[in-house]
Amino acid sequence: MYKTWILIILLSTALFSSSGYVEAKEKGNPWEGSVTEADLVAVVNFLINNKGKEIELAGKKHTITGKEELDVEITVLPCCDEKVFRKYISTYGIVKDVKFPTFHVTVPADAIQEIDKHGEITAIKFESKARKLWMNAVKK
Repeated sequence: MYKTWILIILLSTALFSSSGYVEAKEKGNPWEGSVTEADLVAVVNFLINNKGKEIELAGKKHTITGKEELDVEITVLPCCDEKVFRKYISTYGIVKDVKFPTFHVTVPADAIQEIDKHGEITAIKFESKARKLWMNAVKK
Protein backbone atom coordinates (compact mmCIF):
# COMPACT_ATOMS: atom_id res chain seq x y z
CA MET A 1 0.00 0.00 0.00
CA TYR A 2 2.74 2.43 0.96
CA LYS A 3 4.70 1.53 -2.15
CA THR A 4 1.71 2.45 -4.32
CA TRP A 5 1.34 5.87 -2.67
CA ILE A 6 5.03 6.57 -2.90
CA LEU A 7 5.00 5.61 -6.55
CA ILE A 8 2.01 7.88 -7.24
CA ILE A 9 3.66 10.78 -5.42
CA LEU A 10 6.95 10.30 -7.25
CA LEU A 11 5.24 10.08 -10.64
CA SER A 12 3.09 13.15 -10.06
CA THR A 13 6.10 15.11 -8.80
CA ALA A 14 8.07 14.13 -11.87
CA LEU A 15 5.22 15.07 -14.20
CA PHE A 16 4.54 18.44 -12.59
CA SER A 17 8.16 19.42 -12.26
CA SER A 18 9.03 18.49 -15.84
CA SER A 19 6.01 20.35 -17.26
CA GLY A 20 7.05 23.44 -15.28
CA TYR A 21 10.53 23.11 -16.69
CA VAL A 22 9.23 22.95 -20.24
CA GLU A 23 7.05 26.03 -19.71
CA ALA A 24 9.93 28.02 -18.28
CA LYS A 25 12.20 26.90 -21.07
CA GLU A 26 9.65 27.90 -23.72
CA LYS A 27 9.18 31.35 -22.18
CA GLY A 28 12.93 31.97 -22.16
CA ASN A 29 13.60 30.42 -25.56
CA PRO A 30 15.44 32.80 -27.84
CA TRP A 31 14.44 33.04 -31.48
CA GLU A 32 16.54 30.71 -33.65
CA GLY A 33 15.72 31.77 -37.20
CA SER A 34 15.46 29.35 -40.09
CA VAL A 35 17.52 31.16 -42.74
CA THR A 36 19.21 33.87 -40.67
CA GLU A 37 22.92 33.52 -39.90
CA ALA A 38 23.90 32.79 -36.30
CA ASP A 39 25.62 36.15 -35.58
CA LEU A 40 22.58 38.07 -36.78
CA VAL A 41 20.25 35.86 -34.74
CA ALA A 42 22.38 36.54 -31.64
CA VAL A 43 22.25 40.30 -32.20
CA VAL A 44 18.49 40.32 -32.86
CA ASN A 45 17.85 38.27 -29.70
CA PHE A 46 20.14 40.56 -27.71
CA LEU A 47 18.38 43.70 -28.94
CA ILE A 48 14.87 42.38 -28.44
CA ASN A 49 15.57 40.89 -25.01
CA ASN A 50 17.47 43.91 -23.65
CA LYS A 51 15.14 46.80 -24.45
CA GLY A 52 15.95 49.78 -22.26
CA LYS A 53 19.49 48.63 -21.54
CA GLU A 54 22.30 51.04 -22.33
CA ILE A 55 25.21 49.86 -24.51
CA GLU A 56 28.16 51.45 -26.23
CA LEU A 57 27.65 51.61 -29.98
CA ALA A 58 30.40 53.08 -32.18
CA GLY A 59 31.86 54.89 -29.17
CA LYS A 60 28.53 56.45 -28.10
CA LYS A 61 25.99 55.51 -25.45
CA HIS A 62 22.86 53.94 -26.95
CA THR A 63 19.66 52.78 -25.27
CA ILE A 64 18.31 49.61 -26.88
CA THR A 65 14.81 49.86 -28.38
CA GLY A 66 14.63 46.56 -30.27
CA LYS A 67 14.04 48.55 -33.45
CA GLU A 68 17.67 49.36 -34.19
CA GLU A 69 18.32 49.48 -37.92
CA LEU A 70 20.56 46.70 -39.17
CA ASP A 71 22.23 46.52 -42.58
CA VAL A 72 21.63 43.06 -43.98
CA GLU A 73 21.77 41.06 -47.17
CA ILE A 74 18.63 39.11 -48.00
CA THR A 75 18.94 36.39 -50.64
CA VAL A 76 15.85 34.97 -52.31
CA LEU A 77 15.33 32.02 -54.62
CA PRO A 78 16.60 32.89 -58.13
CA CYS A 79 13.23 31.96 -59.64
CA CYS A 80 11.42 34.71 -57.70
CA ASP A 81 10.20 37.98 -59.18
CA GLU A 82 12.58 40.81 -58.24
CA LYS A 83 9.87 43.51 -58.26
CA VAL A 84 7.59 41.50 -56.00
CA PHE A 85 10.36 40.93 -53.47
CA ARG A 86 11.55 44.53 -53.62
CA LYS A 87 8.01 45.57 -52.68
CA TYR A 88 7.74 42.88 -49.97
CA ILE A 89 11.07 43.75 -48.37
CA SER A 90 10.41 47.49 -48.58
CA THR A 91 7.38 47.01 -46.31
CA TYR A 92 9.86 46.22 -43.53
CA GLY A 93 12.82 48.45 -44.38
CA ILE A 94 14.74 50.37 -47.00
CA VAL A 95 16.11 48.57 -50.04
CA LYS A 96 19.51 50.17 -50.70
CA ASP A 97 20.69 48.04 -53.61
CA VAL A 98 19.78 44.89 -55.50
CA LYS A 99 22.11 42.43 -57.18
CA PHE A 100 19.42 39.87 -57.77
CA PRO A 101 18.85 37.50 -56.04
CA THR A 102 20.49 39.47 -53.19
CA PHE A 103 18.94 42.59 -51.69
CA HIS A 104 20.99 45.00 -49.58
CA VAL A 105 18.56 46.34 -47.01
CA THR A 106 18.34 48.39 -43.83
CA VAL A 107 15.67 46.91 -41.54
CA PRO A 108 14.68 47.21 -37.88
CA ALA A 109 15.92 44.36 -35.70
CA ASP A 110 12.42 43.25 -34.78
CA ALA A 111 11.42 42.90 -38.47
CA ILE A 112 14.10 40.29 -39.21
CA GLN A 113 12.09 37.61 -37.42
CA GLU A 114 9.12 38.27 -39.71
CA ILE A 115 11.22 38.34 -42.88
CA ASP A 116 12.87 35.06 -41.84
CA LYS A 117 9.49 33.30 -41.99
CA HIS A 118 9.07 33.88 -45.75
CA GLY A 119 9.63 30.57 -47.52
CA GLU A 120 11.27 31.99 -50.66
CA ILE A 121 14.06 33.68 -48.72
CA THR A 122 17.16 31.48 -48.57
CA ALA A 123 19.51 33.58 -46.43
CA ILE A 124 19.65 36.68 -44.26
CA LYS A 125 23.05 37.85 -43.12
CA PHE A 126 24.86 40.95 -41.93
CA GLU A 127 26.65 43.19 -44.35
CA SER A 128 30.32 43.03 -43.34
CA LYS A 129 30.62 46.51 -41.78
CA ALA A 130 27.41 46.03 -39.81
CA ARG A 131 28.59 42.68 -38.43
CA LYS A 132 31.68 44.25 -36.85
CA LEU A 133 29.71 47.14 -35.33
CA TRP A 134 26.98 45.02 -33.78
CA MET A 135 29.13 42.09 -32.67
CA ASN A 136 31.41 44.53 -30.81
CA ALA A 137 28.39 46.15 -29.16
CA VAL A 138 26.89 42.83 -28.05
CA LYS A 139 30.16 41.42 -26.69
CA LYS A 140 30.72 44.34 -24.31
